[in-house]
Amino acid sequence: MRWLRSTLEGAGLHRVGVSGFLSGLILLSGFVGYAMFLASKVAALAVFATLGLVGLGFEALALIAKNRRSELIKAWPEVVDSMSSAVSAGISIPEAFDALAQRGPMRFRQAFAGFNRRLDSGWSNLDSLDWLKSQFGEAHSDRLIELLRLSSLNGGEGLAPALKAQSKQLREDLLLIGQLESKQSWVAGTAKLAVAAPWIIVALLSSRPENAAIYNTSNGSAVLLVGFIVSLGAYRLIHVMAVLPQQPRVFG
Repeated sequence: MRWLRSTLEGAGLHRVGVSGFLSGLILLSGFVGYAMFLASKVAALAVFATLGLVGLGFEALALIAKNRRSELIKAWPEVVDSMSSAVSAGISIPEAFDALAQRGPMRFRQAFAGFNRRLDSGWSNLDSLDWLKSQFGEAHSDRLIELLRLSSLNGGEGLAPALKAQSKQLREDLLLIGQLESKQSWVAGTAKLAVAAPWIIVALLSSRPENAAIYNTSNGSAVLLVGFIVSLGAYRLIHVMAVLPQQPRVFG
């Protein structure tokens, strides 16, 4: 559940919640599986289609979160540099966030404005930082927010040099991530397409009554079951070998 909650935050769907996402995904998958059964009359294929769509839903969520996090990361150095300049000039954190809400990157303005609104409405600084953290759902933003949290607890000592060091480290991370992703993204995408292709063929074949009759036998169902297990193992192998691990959240 922690992974799902973190991924929902990364995708900007924190308001949906874990229970809402799972309920919607199960209902949608069940409906599509039922439609598959009506179209093909193959019960086993409908069951495996339902399970596959559940997995596809998680895959789509992870992809949305990855793309959104990538967009946030690219704009994040500007935020850290702005915070560093503000702290060096003696500007308070809420004032720095207010400036970012007006003139910062467009992707961040609403979140920073929401942070200041919560402070003005009586939220504590730490609670407001927790809320801001849930808006981004990304490791690099976690680092800045946890740094601000520590600074709030110890009176702001050492914040300016820490922000400068974080800005430098962030740019180095972005350079490395860009180089790695450019080399492996097409490999993982092609492999996932290869896993899905046989099931597309099975769905097309089952549209013919004679093929559907064969798939509805015990032997036909066994073949589909073995194929599903092999596909599941191949999909897991892709994630183990061909997908770059995401940077871990900081107390996320």
